[in-house]
Amino acid sequence: MKKSYAVVDLETTNANWHDNGRIIQFGCVLIEDGEITKIFNQKINPKVPIPSRITALTGLTNDDVKDSPTFEELAPGIFKLLKDKIFIAHNVNFDLPFLNREFNRIGMNELNIKAIDTVELSQIMFPTVSSYKLQDLTSYLSIEHDNPHSADSDALVTAKLFLVIESQIRDLSMTTLKQLVDLGKDTIRETNTVFKSIYQQRENYQKLLPDYLYEKNGLVLRKKDFHISEQIDKKTKYPTSEKAKKSLLAGKLDYRKNQADLMDHIYQSANHRQKDKKWNLIEAPTGSGKTIGYLLPLSYLVNSQQKLVIATTTKVLQQQIVDQAIPLLNQVSQHNYHAEVVKSSYNFIDLDRFYESIENYQGHRHTALLKMKILVWLTITTTGDLNELHLTNYNNPLFTIIRHRGELKEKTVFSDDDFWRYQQNHYHESLILVTNQAYLARHLDSSMWGENSYLVVDEANHYADNLREVASPTIDFYKLNDYVKKLSDILYQNRVTLRYAFTEVTTQLWNYQDLQDMETHFQAIDELMERLEFDIFENDVQTQVGLKDRNQFVSLLLNPQEFKKEDHNLVDLLSDLIVELTMVVHRIDVLFDQYNFQKNFISVELSKIISNLILENSKIRKVLQAMDELLQVIQKKDSDFGIQIDMRDFYEPNTLKLSWRQFDIRDLIKETTDAFSQIYAMGAAITIQKDFSHFILDLQLDEEQINEMLILPDANNIAKNSKIYLPEDVPDITRLNNEQYYSMVTKHIVDILDDMDYQTMILFNSLTTLEAVYNQLMETDVKEKWEILAQGVTGTNEKIKKRFAIGNRSVLLGANSFWEGVDFPNKMLEILIVTRIPFESPEMIDVKVRQEAMGKAGFNVFQADTLPRAILQLRQGLGRLVRNSQDRGVIILLDDRILTKNYGKTILKSLPNGLPVVQNDMKYIKKDINKFLK
Repeated sequence: MKKSYAVVDLETTNANWHDNGRIIQFGCVLIEDGEITKIFNQKINPKVPIPSRITALTGLTNDDVKDSPTFEELAPGIFKLLKDKIFIAHNVNFDLPFLNREFNRIGMNELNIKAIDTVELSQIMFPTVSSYKLQDLTSYLSIEHDNPHSADSDALVTAKLFLVIESQIRDLSMTTLKQLVDLGKDTIRETNTVFKSIYQQRENYQKLLPDYLYEKNGLVLRKKDFHISEQIDKKTKYPTSEKAKKSLLAGKLDYRKNQADLMDHIYQSANHRQKDKKWNLIEAPTGSGKTIGYLLPLSYLVNSQQKLVIATTTKVLQQQIVDQAIPLLNQVSQHNYHAEVVKSSYNFIDLDRFYESIENYQGHRHTALLKMKILVWLTITTTGDLNELHLTNYNNPLFTIIRHRGELKEKTVFSDDDFWRYQQNHYHESLILVTNQAYLARHLDSSMWGENSYLVVDEANHYADNLREVASPTIDFYKLNDYVKKLSDILYQNRVTLRYAFTEVTTQLWNYQDLQDMETHFQAIDELMERLEFDIFENDVQTQVGLKDRNQFVSLLLNPQEFKKEDHNLVDLLSDLIVELTMVVHRIDVLFDQYNFQKNFISVELSKIISNLILENSKIRKVLQAMDELLQVIQKKDSDFGIQIDMRDFYEPNTLKLSWRQFDIRDLIKETTDAFSQIYAMGAAITIQKDFSHFILDLQLDEEQINEMLILPDANNIAKNSKIYLPEDVPDITRLNNEQYYSMVTKHIVDILDDMDYQTMILFNSLTTLEAVYNQLMETDVKEKWEILAQGVTGTNEKIKKRFAIGNRSVLLGANSFWEGVDFPNKMLEILIVTRIPFESPEMIDVKVRQEAMGKAGFNVFQADTLPRAILQLRQGLGRLVRNSQDRGVIILLDDRILTKNYGKTILKSLPNGLPVVQNDMKYIKKDINKFLK
């Protein structure tokens, strides 16, 4: 029998029923026999005022509903309409409970009916979508949505969405569908009935899999190509003349002299390279077209051994290169270059582990939904890259279990289907590789980069810091102790199951003696950790912390002389602990490998045990890597580093946490230099007043290593197309405490956005300040008129960047990566609010270590490091505004130090010559902005 559905959407005065929330519009669409049959739309007089923010959202005013019937009058009809239907809503746990509370309020019975949530269905069936808001889903599926946030329109598109989802479910294989039904008991309310009913309809009808899918041991997977396909005519020649370039670019790109000069410089240096002079330093201002500027000339030189490797700073930049720049290169060159984003195995799913986790790792409700999402995703993905799921966080323990560890798969169930194996082959075959700078530094010895390849370090101003980060791990002894204890407990509590499971096989992998041996290791680890903690406490903490400071959190930063690096006892203890931990980790690895091999002896109970062992073992493995790096650092002579020691409790040495930061990166620079034939360090802002000295000093380059230094002129005329404004009522921010500063920034943002209609980005120096200001903004009327997007709060960087790009009244609060490398051309961004001059916090361990080393070397730290870094960051921020010669934009700076301090003159001199700086009241500033941006 066909089911009858009622798809409902409510507009209310408040999302919280207890806070005077009342229904102001009821929208309902009936679905009968898979067809939309009726649409209901009813405005309702709530008998309470409609807040202005709700009017801004829905378009409904008090006048619109004053003559409408009340809920009391409409309730019997609504109840009758819904009582025999299956209730559907986009976020059903809002609409149905809200409706039932209203029924209760007027003395009626609640609706006791089945309910389905289209949010959850969408999350399962569209696993790679980055947002499940109704508006975003309808855009993704090309469902016409005329009037968002109107109940009848939202109900109609939700009904259409539901029918699309039903159709997608019907197209699933019976194997995948059965797995979804089994896992679906954890879905919201009766959402699983959708999967169940379709499964039952198709139970006696086995549909053949389409050609692009195949089934392997209970998983339905998408076919993938082991080899990549590139069509490149090596006979084509680089266009050396202006005429040849114009001919090549015609109809695809405008000819720009800046870009042409960059191409020629890169092509010539790559062809006439000197053996020892490999570094080319290039400042290419925003709008220079630097990406195509280096891609095109180097594309004529690459081959299977001599590749092009591009190292960037963020995932956003990596995807921009692969998704936008490479297709443009192919258009221009009429070739078919294939680029791969190189990531660690940790980013990819391990099919063997996932298969075992389906039944054997239960977790909570969200774990079951993740499994459902992944099962559908496996029928879509050809890469197995978990980032395709676009989750806001990957903290669910399931991911620790199913992430690939990079081992070579041999004779496992899914070894022939292993995503990491396929991916590595693509890395080795691709002529263009894109990766992040830290990953490159960690894997410089990999053969995938080719021999004597070309390296482009994009956004090169970050390369030195990324190299230091690579050499700067952390050890938390308190957590390590917890990991080891959990591992020991799992083995002991399940000793009988493990012994029975593995002594039954011929290998006799695990017996009573194995457990005894492991216990010996655990005891040794416990003893070594205690001695190591006490050694550090006695030598490095006790003497540094006075009596009055011992009842609070301990945080110390020690230089190499203060930290007892010559303490041979410390080195011996650390070495012994590494050995013991390595033996434990290896033993669990062997146990897991044997478990995978012996498929005939697996029980659900055993699989759960193994899953939990893997979880804790992977945590210990990360700490082991950090310990090994620490051992290398403290044994290295003449090394500039700093050790931060934190303790939650002075009287509990086992709460120790060690973080160390390496300043000296000359070895990593040498490794980079040796690994490539030519290196192009590029950025939009890497010089200070046309001088590369700061960049060279930060990267610890020798002058003899540098082949060429090039500064391309500004093609966008930033000085003409942008302005800096400073509100005259901005106080001296150095005199404000945190709360006063947050309030001041919020007040000015509210004032700036009032009666303005320009896409606005607000840049912060810290995520803490960003979050505090966001929370205060959400208590103002700004949220009623603007969509407020906040890094780390409202979604991933990629998600909020996309939402900002399609918005027309959006405010983006960003820090870190949003200072640079994010493109918003064509009036997508017109106002940039910089909350303060971007000086680094001197309390950050990285900054302390770096500046102490520079001070020791005789530098004026402020002039040589603090000020140049702030200038470069400010220049990067300015580059967000003017991306081409048609763009116009303004900066509003909420920091008057640029005019009141001596160093402000240096900052201004370092900005584009002639850039106007206007200080006035906000009324004048807003009037001038409107005139300038008109």
